[in-house]
Amino acid sequence: MNSKIIDVYLKALLVIFIVGISSSLYAAGDHHAEHGHEHEHEHEHEHDESAEGRVELSAALAQASGLRTVTASDGVLRERVKLYGTIVADPLRLSHIQARYPGLIRSVKPSIGMRVNAGEVIATVESNGSLREYPLLSPIDGTVVERHANPGEFTADRVLFSILDERVLELHLQAFPTDAAAIKKGQAITIKTCELEAHTRIEYITPRHGDTPTLEVHAPLDNSAGQWVPNQAVEGWVTIAETPVALRVDNRALQSFRDQQVVFIKVNDAYEIRPLALGRDDGSFTEVLSGLNAGDEYVVENAYLLKADLEKSGASHDH
Repeated sequence: MNSKIIDVYLKALLVIFIVGISSSLYAAGDHHAEHGHEHEHEHEHEHDESAEGRVELSAALAQASGLRTVTASDGVLRERVKLYGTIVADPLRLSHIQARYPGLIRSVKPSIGMRVNAGEVIATVESNGSLREYPLLSPIDGTVVERHANPGEFTADRVLFSILDERVLELHLQAFPTDAAAIKKGQAITIKTCELEAHTRIEYITPRHGDTPTLEVHAPLDNSAGQWVPNQAVEGWVTIAETPVALRVDNRALQSFRDQQVVFIKVNDAYEIRPLALGRDDGSFTEVLSGLNAGDEYVVENAYLLKADLEKSGASHDH
């Protein structure tokens, strides 16, 4: 074949190859640009959903996430004072038992820690005078907390048994002079430990013995469930004032979002963010001035999960 013809043929092939490559690159560029525009639209759509502050969540997923809602309503804000103290045996429910007549102890039934009923025989004593046996009866229902009696011993005039009815104990809280003026008989008390909580009211107030200028607050404590024990240290919140408000929100529901205090309200299968204007706060509840309506169902537990979802959406858009 002629060398000129070969040269022309090769040049033609080179042109075809270059044109083909250019066309492919152009098509790929168009596809990338189109895909980029679609991605921008999707990103804008995500941003719009984030800006709306709305999180879609099925009832099953909400339950699995531990979301719990309550209904917004009016209520009372309570001004409270925190005091410290202990739980003690109620002296009106502690019985110390002695023998009516001195003599020889013939039998003893209960051991320390055993429960006895009112009227139950707990020991028998042979009187020195008549040489007849008579029974010692428990005057109350309770638990034997002390025993100083054994068969063969003489009663003398000592306490033989101490029996405590622990179904009601007594709360002692110490109040300093700065709080004493605000604390009065009948005020409500909430006591707490790491795991337990109970409610009672001040029964009476006395000066506390000792060198410190404090008062001692006394209140009965229901212990029918047996959860509390004498000498247990507790903290108590005494309610010294109550203020009704038209609308309040549980403080556990409040979340900080974009420099605002917000809650999430449930609307069908969605949770919408609501910025709030807030008023007075008692540590547990806060007055709502605007942003929430009575009857709105708002998330009180695990609302931070919804906040995290919105923040994640916002971060994705920024990226």
